[in-house]
Amino acid sequence: MLGNAVLRPGQNAARDDAIYVEVAITIRRPRIDVARVMFSPRYDTAWIGRLRNSVANTAGPLRAGVTVAHEWRWFHRRIAEVSEVVQHTQGRVLELATRLPFALRLRYELEGIPEGSIARIRMVGTASGALRFIAPVANMLLRGAVIRDLDRLKALLESGAWRHLSP
Repeated sequence: MLGNAVLRPGQNAARDDAIYVEVAITIRRPRIDVARVMFSPRYDTAWIGRLRNSVANTAGPLRAGVTVAHEWRWFHRRIAEVSEVVQHTQGRVLELATRLPFALRLRYELEGIPEGSIARIRMVGTASGALRFIAPVANMLLRGAVIRDLDRLKALLESGAWRHLSP
């Protein structure tokens, strides 16, 4: 299993090496529509900034054990990483673990509400080596990136544009 982030929700997120970001947004679409886009690698590049490619190692729906290869552009550099699905609850939760650039758990959660859905992204991890000194800055940058990503996801879903993307 990839990524053994030692920091868990409820633990001290103020540690110097801790990565902890949590952001939520209301999307005026049914939870099942949001899950269809948010939990599928084929739509990732449409709403996740700096992501250039996202491919699962197996066809069909994501499930525990499936890996997803990502290619990013970050500060004019190409970064390739592989995330492993560690939890998938159809239409509700998708959790991925990765080791690069640091041990990180990325959890997508959806909650149905009368207005549509609440989409939440939580990143929890521990920066090691030289990266542990930049964890406070990384938290700030990651939080901003997640806010922008959720704003793009909201716009994509509420406009209906996701239906026109090629599968």
